[in-house]
Amino acid sequence: MMDELDARILDYLQRNGRITVSRLAEVLNKPRTTIMSRLARLESSKAILGYKAIIDPAQMGYNIQAYVLLTVRRVPGATKPSQVALAERIIYDSDNERDLPWVEEAQVVTGQYDIVLKVWARDLRQLSNFLIKYLPTHPDVVKSETMIVLENVATWRDRNMPIR
Repeated sequence: MMDELDARILDYLQRNGRITVSRLAEVLNKPRTTIMSRLARLESSKAILGYKAIIDPAQMGYNIQAYVLLTVRRVPGATKPSQVALAERIIYDSDNERDLPWVEEAQVVTGQYDIVLKVWARDLRQLSNFLIKYLPTHPDVVKSETMIVLENVATWRDRNMPIR
């Protein structure tokens, strides 16, 4: 159960993940030990998933953002749903093959499509190779549709999650 102090801690951390425990205790007017124990509890309960630098993909040379929607052939009797297995394989390949775009997110979804991939490509050639050469190597991909992002209006990087 999250109380007001937990909510205030999360709110501050979203705005500044590098704030020290001492400074957080100071701004919240609470003992440092209280803040440390609350942080430990929020981390162990997975309310806080981690801390990391958020890097701008464009600064790393990824200039094209796209959403790739996939329809996947279902494999009956598999130990893992075919959608999950395929998404995991694509992520693995993306992380390990330099010529593939970076897959930032992959979700199994309801509706007309089974998987939504959020991908960042260095250029149109890399995205095209992913769509035309790489995806057809997976026999479970039945159909794909790609939407190239023209402009990001708001992303999770720009906004904080409402805590209260």
